Amino acid sequence: MDNNLYPPAPAGSIPEKLVISPAFRKQVSSVAGSIFLFLLVYLLLVAAAIALAIACCWIGLSLIIAFPKFITLLIGLGLIGVGISVLVFLFKFIFAVARDENSQRIEITEAEHPQLFAFIRRLTEETRTPFPKKIFLTPDVNAAVFYNSSFWSMFLPVRKNLQIGLGLVNSVNISEFKAVMAHEFGHFSQRSMKLGSFTYNVNRVIHNMLYENNSYTAFLNAWGNLHGYLRFFAGITVKIAEGIQWILRGMYTFVNRSYQALSREMEFHADAVAASVAGGNNVISALSRSQVASSCYARALDTANDKLRQNEYSRNIFSNQLTVLRSMADDYGLPLKSGLPEVSYSFIQSFSISRINYKDQWASHPTLTERKEHLDQVGIEATPDSRSPWLLFDHPEALQEKLTKNLYREVKLKENAQEYDGAAFETWYVEKKRSYAFPNEYKGFYDNRYIQINDWNFSEIEASQETLTFDQLFNEETGRLQSSIGGQENDLETVNAINDGRLDVSSFDFDGVKYSSDDTPTIIGTLKKDIETTADRQRALDKQAYRFFLDRAADPELIRNSYRAFQSICLHSDEYENLVNAMLKTVEPFYTGGLTLEQLNGILRTIKEQYEPDLKKAYRQLIDDGMLTKEENEKLYDALPAFSEKDYRYFVDGKFQNNELDELRGLAIQTAEHLHRRKFASYKRLLEQQLSA
Repeated sequence: MDNNLYPPAPAGSIPEKLVISPAFRKQVSSVAGSIFLFLLVYLLLVAAAIALAIACCWIGLSLIIAFPKFITLLIGLGLIGVGISVLVFLFKFIFAVARDENSQRIEITEAEHPQLFAFIRRLTEETRTPFPKKIFLTPDVNAAVFYNSSFWSMFLPVRKNLQIGLGLVNSVNISEFKAVMAHEFGHFSQRSMKLGSFTYNVNRVIHNMLYENNSYTAFLNAWGNLHGYLRFFAGITVKIAEGIQWILRGMYTFVNRSYQALSREMEFHADAVAASVAGGNNVISALSRSQVASSCYARALDTANDKLRQNEYSRNIFSNQLTVLRSMADDYGLPLKSGLPEVSYSFIQSFSISRINYKDQWASHPTLTERKEHLDQVGIEATPDSRSPWLLFDHPEALQEKLTKNLYREVKLKENAQEYDGAAFETWYVEKKRSYAFPNEYKGFYDNRYIQINDWNFSEIEASQETLTFDQLFNEETGRLQSSIGGQENDLETVNAINDGRLDVSSFDFDGVKYSSDDTPTIIGTLKKDIETTADRQRALDKQAYRFFLDRAADPELIRNSYRAFQSICLHSDEYENLVNAMLKTVEPFYTGGLTLEQLNGILRTIKEQYEPDLKKAYRQLIDDGMLTKEENEKLYDALPAFSEKDYRYFVDGKFQNNELDELRGLAIQTAEHLHRRKFASYKRLLEQQLSA
């Protein structure tokens, strides 16, 4: 390997800082205790099952021998079946192998990427960890160690595999890449990985007993269907299995609660290992940048799906990810360094507007804030190397294209599908983004929402005496009102979850003050009031903005018409959306099943007598009012009148007419999407016109 491609370790690293913490040791003891208790309970269940099996087999055989009749034969076999089946239930899941499968994963070799393997080998030497058994690549923004786990892996040494996501490689510098890899090797070095294997397998056994019983249930059903007597004994087996499951549910909760706390300590220790060889500052910058890169990769995938509907597919999803990442940097004014945006911890924290803070005892990873605080205490930093980790890979562009093709493996491309490259994607993405962007002058005041205009009395607003300046209406503070409402609504959902018991939290902080879970009704009331107050202010500013632009416009009538046109389409769109949602909810049981003939006929009457006439009326009105034109969507424009002329029955001779139901639902949804596009276009036109009027 070119030594210049390996960022040097921090100067003055202190080995004492890597010593296992008392909190770590405490959690290891806690998990070990919970696993011991699980094994004890499990062995007691096994002992009871063995005793039951012996008793059932002895009684069953005794009956068959003492009373050799057909009925006693069935009863004896039923008893034997109960004993053996319960024993099988407790043993059948232990020896299954849990394979970590990923169809998008590809294995690479040292011959293909010698620089990367040399880099990793040197890093394993520096972290004093074993070299991975195999190295795999995936397309996502991630890195992980994994292995195929079985009952025996709890006791025998298992070599771990390393997985590297190219979405991660694509969005960090080489120092951050080293930090992420070192973090994963920090997990290699922990003895607690063995404890993790124990816990994983304990959880897998319990989970399988609780939720993966299809083959076992099928066996009991087949056994019970042989005869009524056997069905009785199969029912007894089911009841015993349900009792075992009830006990194991409690154990599942007990073991996991301890392990999640240990898992967080494992993350802290792995961070310290990474800091010792790559610098804690590079660990935090890697975590910060990868958070943004993950959302940008998800956006690239979403846009690839959009293009797929147009019969187009991407040559290189990673080039697209960079386009989205750099576009995001432009939105927030982030500087680029070596082609990547500088994403700081403070930038990530600027999006954290929650007023609620609580300790999630089920979280397997610490928060970014907790990790930074821990690394600040470790106090080891290294100078960042801003070069790209792609330098470690041979023929990176070909590799990117290969992984991109893997993403389309399960997709059946249509005939004559067109491939697009990074330049074509960038042109398309920038244009699409521009078409949805609002003028910067508003400072985000109108972003991610619509004006609630349906109930506006324009004469009353125009008669108002209160006036504000442009800067009072549109500034950084008013531009954050919508995100403030969203944040408070998320907080309300969190507190509701605590109140309902969906979140197992005994206490939490609200605005820096500690509260118990008994105080949630008070906080719910406070949040609801705050949301309404913020929303009221936003609605008042919307009206004052209308008055401001009306007063300063050279052509006030243009402003009036724009707002009235938007109000009209909002009324149309909202009314139609309510109609479609009600119709879709009504026909949903057709797809879930379980309807009686009377229920089915009742739904059909509702469709024919209520929803279908209302939809046909709405379709005619849309066309008559010019809300849908042939130029906008010729296919939909022709389909709506054609549907209005039809008299569908939807269910004939005991069979659903799927083509009729599909057309009913499909046209309703397509029309709703068309109205949404018109609503957005009208909104954007209004915002642009009021600036220039």
